Amino acid sequence: MSPTVPPARADRPRIQDLAGAVLAGGDTEDLLTLLVGSARTDLAARSALLVLPLEEGRWSVEIVEGADQEKLLGEEIGPGGPLGRALLEADAERIEVIGELLGTTALCAVIDGADQGLGALAAIRGEDAAPFTAADRERLDALAGLIALALRVPSLRSSAELDDERSRIARDLHDLAIQELFAVGMELEGLTDALSDKGEPPSNTRLRASISSSVQGVENAVAQIRQIVQSLRRERAEATLTEQLRHEVGLATSGLGFVPALRLPPHPSEMDAELPPEIAEDVVAVVRECLANAARHAHATAVAVSISVFSEGVDRVVQVNVSDNGRGIDPTVRRRSGLANMSSRARRHSGWVDAISLEPGTMISWRVTLPTG
Repeated sequence: MSPTVPPARADRPRIQDLAGAVLAGGDTEDLLTLLVGSARTDLAARSALLVLPLEEGRWSVEIVEGADQEKLLGEEIGPGGPLGRALLEADAERIEVIGELLGTTALCAVIDGADQGLGALAAIRGEDAAPFTAADRERLDALAGLIALALRVPSLRSSAELDDERSRIARDLHDLAIQELFAVGMELEGLTDALSDKGEPPSNTRLRASISSSVQGVENAVAQIRQIVQSLRRERAEATLTEQLRHEVGLATSGLGFVPALRLPPHPSEMDAELPPEIAEDVVAVVRECLANAARHAHATAVAVSISVFSEGVDRVVQVNVSDNGRGIDPTVRRRSGLANMSSRARRHSGWVDAISLEPGTMISWRVTLPTG
């Protein structure tokens, strides 16, 4: 059965509905067809196509939606052309600036297929059509992120294991946090009724007791949720840094309503081997904090995460940049515990963090020096 997506609503962009369809699972080919078809219609393209690895050094057009389906479906992409060379060298930036594909005006986005390697999502238009816009680029990147997620979901674990984990999480949340919050709700509802009663208002003693009880209940619920989340993270302790970063990006999809773009070094396994565990842990924590802040405060429609490892003089440096196109940092807010936590993580590795204003949005740049020897 093909996945269904509810019609777009003003209060929830359609990309969030597509994300929900991917996270709900289903037949991978149906999901990919759905997303490629969305790329064609959303970008008013003549055709949209998905390019995936065929074997070492060769790629194939696996799915085509639109007028060019008969001509392009199954077409091989070798290392001789611009797209093939960029895929072979895992050069994401070069893929994104390709303006022509198979002799036609095109807009390309990178597909990070994890173990399957890099691929590309492309939308093509005729020569007389209007040029692609920045909004088209943003939309195509979001759809490419969803395709990458759809490719990875089946390999995470079997359906039975997923069902067991979902059941356990639901049970823990219901038995612990939800019951605690339900009690808080009942307490506050009773207090609201007492305040609205035309008779004698509740005493200050009762007000203080009800508020104190409610605050304690919320703190208990937060602590319980943190324990559940920590248990999930411990289960992934053996995952590589690359796997953990992809996992965090996948988790952030629900809160953001779209898949954040993730840019890793050309050879992620080298980064996994080079970064010591304590720095890798901080990198994941910084990315998690940035994505959570974007979901809670930025009201962004696009978020990009970039991880790079490079030499600077005699030092090796890892840098994390997380940018969004949201409303920026509110200058009136003085308490920024998230930024303080990231700064603390940077200082212990001789590094720093900076918040850079963009037009629009914000970029958090976090970098530390790797230990020698």
